[in-house]
Amino acid sequence: MNRSLGIAFSANKIYFTELLGDKNNPKVDHIESVKIDFDFEDEFSKHKSSQKDLTNISSEIGTYITKRNLNLQKAALSIGTSQAFMVTLPIDFSEGKQSINSKIYWELSNYFPDNYNDFVINTYRLNKVLPCKNSDDYLIIAVQKNTIEFIRRIFKICNLELSLVDIDHFSAEHSFRNSYAERLAGKNILFAGLKNGRVDYGYIENKKYKFYCHSKYTSDNEFNLNLTRKVNFLFKKQPEIAGIDGIFLYGDDIKEDTLDALRKLDIAPVEVINPFENINATDLFLKNNELRKYSYKFSASCGAALRNLSAL
Repeated sequence: MNRSLGIAFSANKIYFTELLGDKNNPKVDHIESVKIDFDFEDEFSKHKSSQKDLTNISSEIGTYITKRNLNLQKAALSIGTSQAFMVTLPIDFSEGKQSINSKIYWELSNYFPDNYNDFVINTYRLNKVLPCKNSDDYLIIAVQKNTIEFIRRIFKICNLELSLVDIDHFSAEHSFRNSYAERLAGKNILFAGLKNGRVDYGYIENKKYKFYCHSKYTSDNEFNLNLTRKVNFLFKKQPEIAGIDGIFLYGDDIKEDTLDALRKLDIAPVEVINPFENINATDLFLKNNELRKYSYKFSASCGAALRNLSAL
């Protein structure tokens, strides 16, 4: 039976999710998190040559693998949106790949004139259907090559092949779609990730991604106020958002007072996601109520594990 390991870096924690089976019938076997002396919101490229940091992170992953007695060749990783630069760009997808890439890198050069070639690029179609027949808005996701190199070094020390690197918001969305597929049909969903210093927002209309943005905050005391103001603005003022039938949350630490503040807006029902909602589970996992209580924290690592399972 295939075993897939998804790992997520977030704040000062590493999240692990193990799945068994295949992409059509996954089963959650184990989840776990460890606290670490490293800030995963800090720019990875600054640490690419730091043997101390490489050893620190890889030893935690290695300890987990040894403790779990895992025999794995590869694993998938999710990193925070803070490690990426993201911008929305209209693209004529009838153009050739080379022409599209040139346009993307030209756009990047406006933000990073000295090192725009030092990024790995991915795109995410936003399904807006622009007036031009073959055009649409795309979310451009750019990650520095030095960031990827830092991650590859960690995995090499652990004797693991890096099957993929994903961004946590989209890893979490992948697990959300997997577990809540039936509830997404015909619905307008605001999908938000609540993290240390940042909130990411995605708008999904009838299963199609339509809009993405993020906001930052510096004070925990103002978090709920900033969050509710932003959600209220998106609901009332953002032209791409045609209405909200449900607000679904994931993140590192979702507090009751935050849920209460969002519910008082009376925009839509608010729910914290369980990434394992529609995934079978081993008896060991089902009996662990403490782990299940905080399962939303594992949304990104679950999404990474699901994608890794598809690659096995």
